[in-house]
Amino acid sequence: MIPATASRSLRRETPFEQVAARLPDWMRPHLPRKWVQLGRVLLLRLPPELEEERQAVAAAYATLPGVEAVMRRPRIGGELRQPRLSQLLFGSSAKTEVREHGLRYRLDLQRVMWAPGNVGWRAGPRGPAAVAALYAHPGPRAILDCFAGVGYFALQFARHWPESQVIAVEKNPVAAGYLRRNVGLNGLANVEVIENDCRDITREADIVHLGYIGDTVRFLSHAASQLRDGGAIILHDAFRRADYGVQQSRDWAVVPERLRRELERAAPGLRVARVARVKGYGPATAHLAIRLEAA
Repeated sequence: MIPATASRSLRRETPFEQVAARLPDWMRPHLPRKWVQLGRVLLLRLPPELEEERQAVAAAYATLPGVEAVMRRPRIGGELRQPRLSQLLFGSSAKTEVREHGLRYRLDLQRVMWAPGNVGWRAGPRGPAAVAALYAHPGPRAILDCFAGVGYFALQFARHWPESQVIAVEKNPVAAGYLRRNVGLNGLANVEVIENDCRDITREADIVHLGYIGDTVRFLSHAASQLRDGGAIILHDAFRRADYGVQQSRDWAVVPERLRRELERAAPGLRVARVARVKGYGPATAHLAIRLEAA
């Protein structure tokens, strides 16, 4: 029988234990036990207790496999959805490549956003059952992807529907530049990139995708004006439970009547066909994905 002390010594260290072993014992209770790794870049949220030692802490996390840079996890803000407080703690660059659902995305995490928690949803029509149902269409001729970013959804649409024309609209010039590169990187010939405000674009489509968080309803009227007969709008946004009389997170499975009226008033002739909770988005707030179709 192996003694307990010996069995503990034979146990493989967790990544957290590997990091903690490189730092003074007093830091251990304050070290982040969760982090996000996007390609070669690791994103951290540091507590105040470690601020003065942030470079030493970052250097310890940089010893994890595949990590070449460590960055403070940024907040995303503004209409261009730009990272804020995106401080690089270790390494010389936050440029990276993310591989997801068979596609490659290159980006600079200090300059453009990437939402680490939306993995299944970015698969769109290729995603899990609840996701695929929201994006279902027998064969769209054209897809208008507003707020396309670096191609999170547009590239998935283009691969899933190779006979469709994907019109990817992005206002942020840095993100639009990476979007063009990612289209070429993945060899997709059916994506047109437009660097502009989506409200200034007039292109009919069978699917209009509004992948934006922040009062997305204000874009709904224009999106509806671009929709072909039989098409669908897929809208993403964050909604507070208190604003719609929702008691529990699971209650979002049925769209609240107040929210239904709000959306259908913004897009006359359309009805809310399906709603799904993507994830929590702050205290008592949920990121929802909503599908609207012809009434």
